[in-house]
Amino acid sequence: MALINDEYKLKLKEEFGKILKDDVQILLFKDTDSQCAYCNDTEKLITELNEIDGRIKPDIHTINEDLAKTFGITKGPVLIMKSKHFQKGNIRYYGIPSGYEFRSIVEDIKALSTGNIELREGTIEKLKKIEKPINIKVFITPTCPYCPAAVGMAHKFAMVNENITGDMIESYEFNEMAEEAAVSSVPHTTITDLDQPIIGAQPEEIFLDQVLLSAEISS
Repeated sequence: MALINDEYKLKLKEEFGKILKDDVQILLFKDTDSQCAYCNDTEKLITELNEIDGRIKPDIHTINEDLAKTFGITKGPVLIMKSKHFQKGNIRYYGIPSGYEFRSIVEDIKALSTGNIELREGTIEKLKKIEKPINIKVFITPTCPYCPAAVGMAHKFAMVNENITGDMIESYEFNEMAEEAAVSSVPHTTITDLDQPIIGAQPEEIFLDQVLLSAEISS
């Protein structure tokens, strides 16, 4: 059974046809054992995206490969997205982007393909000043309608500056990471070196202030 229904496939085909320019590479890292409940579905999802538009390029790997170790991946499924505009591999999904989160990967594909990042010019200028590694982790669930906004913000920030890594983390699939971050509601966003998480989907300026605080740059 297809994960993307026929009606939505037609809409995406039209949308991608109008917008996409360059290829988008989606690396999938899968577990090799049968305990990965969503690895095969995640592979099916990105395969269906490729069938909709050939500029979306699936690239399948296992967590046992050296490439997975390079990215610090020890459990699947994890998606890493790249294009000629964004080569670092710092736009990531820990878990299948299903439910409301499917729209996040659609928006990422469009931004990665075109190089267009929908942020204010002032935000982009300030983010470009960051010189230290910053990791933004956005904990989500597929049924959360507010989570895609937080994931989108983290990924856009990562597109601006390769020192920033934006991670979507599905809280049920990666429950150990969620427990370590003391996630009790979603979206729940943690940022490197900051004690307090961002709770809920906050506006661009709130995210920016917190990231700049982490980077020790005055806003």
